[in-house]
Amino acid sequence: MDHRDELTIMLIRHAESMPPKEGVGAESERERPLTARGLRDAEELADTLAADAFAQIPPARVYSSPYRRAIQTVAPIAQRHGIDIEIIEDLRERLLSPAPLPDWRAHLQRCWRDFDYAPAGGESSSRAQRRVVAVFEELRARHRGEMVVVGSHGNLISLALHTLEPRVNYDFWNAIPLPAVYRIEFRDARGRIISGPGM
Repeated sequence: MDHRDELTIMLIRHAESMPPKEGVGAESERERPLTARGLRDAEELADTLAADAFAQIPPARVYSSPYRRAIQTVAPIAQRHGIDIEIIEDLRERLLSPAPLPDWRAHLQRCWRDFDYAPAGGESSSRAQRRVVAVFEELRARHRGEMVVVGSHGNLISLALHTLEPRVNYDFWNAIPLPAVYRIEFRDARGRIISGPGM
């Protein structure tokens, strides 16, 4: 096997964040910070990964969604390894709707049943899934034989995992803890979920 073609992605869901403000638009989602507990959990996660996953192979790069809570979650990892965080816009959370949806869970369940469905102005599961897969393909081209950290969000992460494990669904998303780490390994152009909550 040519190990130069291998890539390991440590895909991280952000830690606990402040709740969204009622009636505020989707753009404000980008600025929601972690709670005090979330900040502590992010530090503990960095310690755990440094002693475990990164003990043999340190991360080559740290990437993040542009949302503040995702950046804050991976920041301790980047700091420990002296790496700048690179923002990738397409790692942002799936936009279910640009306007508040009182029954958003019902719409999200429908999105998981019908990947082409989206509320008005929102993003379908299939569209969001295509953009996260494109990010992974770009990382595979950039980082042959390396390990990278990717910080993102529960729904987008679930859609990414679904491409590798079709049993990932709405209930899986609903059970992902904050934070969560999924180790994905690409070998011979194929990806496998090696570990993570619920796998």
